[in-house]
Amino acid sequence: MKKFLQECIDRRKICGSIVTMLFIILSLSSCIGLNSNVTIRQNGSGTIQMEYRLSRMFEALGKLDGNEKQLPLPVSRTDFERTLARVPGLSLSSYSSSQDDKDIIVKAELAFTNLEALKGFLDATGQSVRLATEGGNRTLELVLVRGIKNVDKELENLVRTVFSVYTIDMRFTFPSVPTMSTTGKIGQGTVTGNSARFSSSVTDLVLSSDAVQLKLSWKE
Repeated sequence: MKKFLQECIDRRKICGSIVTMLFIILSLSSCIGLNSNVTIRQNGSGTIQMEYRLSRMFEALGKLDGNEKQLPLPVSRTDFERTLARVPGLSLSSYSSSQDDKDIIVKAELAFTNLEALKGFLDATGQSVRLATEGGNRTLELVLVRGIKNVDKELENLVRTVFSVYTIDMRFTFPSVPTMSTTGKIGQGTVTGNSARFSSSVTDLVLSSDAVQLKLSWKE
């Protein structure tokens, strides 16, 4: 796959639009493979523990060095430092990066002092996360993907190849028992005790024709 994408770059007139669309689709998904655990305390502060995997093919395309504009989550330490500068109330507790034959593996833990800082980290564009307070309840709404229509067959096959082994597993732990609802037919959401969890294959998310959203509510 890494070789295929490099050939696409070398043959821009033939494949350039496919490479461009692949990066657009990547930006619509949370990342390529993500495992995260967000803990929210009674006062709105909390922690974010995360591990994600990004295919090394993007390293070949020169997209991993200080690159928040191209990728939906920070990858390098430079990316994290830029994120901290952008989001008041956010701090980095730990960071590590490694790689195997296929993936760049990023592990990080962050702390946030309030829910606005959490929102700022989850949603750099300000368009995919909404916070609300009503009747003593807090609500966090996340748009995971907005859906895409009429995907080119060649692009669909490429996405199924690139993303096939990756999953998204998101957990949120609250100070009280939460409620959780989802829109879209992709993934699975569950609530156990004070924790809510959403998991899905990345392929299903990326190719979803409909928007996929999470709505989480808990008592303050």
